[in-house]
Amino acid sequence: MKKTVLILMIGWITVQLQAQNYIGLQVGFLGTHTSIAEYERIERNDYLLDSVTLSQNVGSVQVALNTDIGLGKNFFLSTGFHYSSKGLANITFVDNKGWPWSTPARQQYVGLSMLIGYKLPLGQSKFALQAATGPQVDFAIGTPNGGALYSGLYYRFFLPFSRFNEVDLSWIGEIGCSYKLGPGDLMIKATYQYGLSDVLEDAYIVSRSMSFGISAGYSFKL
Repeated sequence: MKKTVLILMIGWITVQLQAQNYIGLQVGFLGTHTSIAEYERIERNDYLLDSVTLSQNVGSVQVALNTDIGLGKNFFLSTGFHYSSKGLANITFVDNKGWPWSTPARQQYVGLSMLIGYKLPLGQSKFALQAATGPQVDFAIGTPNGGALYSGLYYRFFLPFSRFNEVDLSWIGEIGCSYKLGPGDLMIKATYQYGLSDVLEDAYIVSRSMSFGISAGYSFKL
């Protein structure tokens, strides 16, 4: 048994020494759409969605620090730490006098991702294609947005759409192209995030976020 474990450890170390490991920084744009549906509330017969106008698409800067660990045979494990902003660009309610009341509702997140990918070198050139997929978890940071803290007139129309869960789980799929430049690789990636969790803290509202991003960066070979 000990000999088997020793052989496996030696084999794993050999693979790691031969594998190509990278650490890099990427910056780009993230566009997020938050889909929202509402159940009928027990104490009321109306729907808040009939009374408000939601701007459900938001754009933000996305910054990611990632490490790619070679697994052999062109496969790799990509772990990343990133920052982004999601939520609603604006919530607007018009009262019975025709006056509009509005508030933005965005939430800042930091998150971790763990993807399994495959890198395909293009012949003898410096270019390579790669694809990866896996889970991502985001954690809300900073103070609540203005809508979540709003306590004035008509607050009930804003609050349910402004209180975001502290944890947002999603599944990631990404494709990219790399070019060997200097001691590392120049990388361009396109990413799609499919939300797996309800992002709003309201028992009668179901919401899910979907995001598309594009980023560019540089990875150093370790």
